[in-house]
Amino acid sequence: MKKLLSVLAVGLLVLGSCSKGGHYKVVATFADNSADGDTAYLTSYDSGDTLATGVVKDKFVVIEGDVDGSFMSRLLVAGKRFGFIVEPGEISIMCNEGKVTGTPLNDKMKALEDELEAIESSAANDTAEAAMLVVEKKMKDCFYKAYEQNKDNGIGPWAFNYYLMYNEFSAAQIDSLLNSAPKSYRDLKRVQKAINAARQLEITAEGKRFADFAAPTGEKLSDYAGQGKYTLVDFWASWCGPCRREIPNIKKLYEKFSAKMNFVGVAVWDEPNDTHTAMKDMAIPWPVMEGGKNWTEPTDLYGISGIPHIMLIDPQGMIVARGLAGDDLIKTVESLNL
Repeated sequence: MKKLLSVLAVGLLVLGSCSKGGHYKVVATFADNSADGDTAYLTSYDSGDTLATGVVKDKFVVIEGDVDGSFMSRLLVAGKRFGFIVEPGEISIMCNEGKVTGTPLNDKMKALEDELEAIESSAANDTAEAAMLVVEKKMKDCFYKAYEQNKDNGIGPWAFNYYLMYNEFSAAQIDSLLNSAPKSYRDLKRVQKAINAARQLEITAEGKRFADFAAPTGEKLSDYAGQGKYTLVDFWASWCGPCRREIPNIKKLYEKFSAKMNFVGVAVWDEPNDTHTAMKDMAIPWPVMEGGKNWTEPTDLYGISGIPHIMLIDPQGMIVARGLAGDDLIKTVESLNL
């Protein structure tokens, strides 16, 4: 399962002529004065650009301005982040509760996130592959329905982005989907990234030679892959629940086949200290390449938009399988008859 994130923003891009412009006011409130003096940043989730700022005083901060239509954004303040839709009206953020209220689209977004969380939690105690597939199908359907119903407001691009993330579409398939989307969607950085990822997926598909990369420490994937043994590569992060749930499966394989094949982890999008703590807590015995929280080269190279992503490479360096997990992972490795 891919981790459910908060919102996708699109900067100040107008997403539909149906929405009327007007004045917006964001009021973020804290339960105490601990954040007083901190700067709050209203940012674009899509580009990461800062759109406006404010300073916390007497437990709250106000950021306001004019907006043409609606767009998705993120407020960064006091080490926390809150996703919401900027639209005309007063938007209230209760920072200690993570609660956003006050305008129609934010209320609609909250209902949609509740629906998605209910779908995801429906299989929380069922790790069977069939159950997980049912959940992913429901998530995909929910994202697509939300996109179709909100093409011309700020929810649409968010839903479209996650619909792409939950499907391994080819670049041609994404282009076909964009033909029926508002023209502005093609300019979204998240959509452009999805197209590039699809192209990289094709370049590094099963049957293709593995693409090498190096960690900032100088360690390379080719130190393990293409060295005369099968190699299992696990792209993961300490904060990723599904990643951690796959570790026991990899451990079973490691205990059985470590003398006959190579194992290597690739810690992406993660702080090194968190990676080290997770490795210790889970007693991970295989080497792990790491590059820090902003290390995206491995996932960009392989077109990976969600983790865990487990890959199997043959002794000559050809990719045998990608996206392995659970019983499928174990069966695939065991079928090699090592």
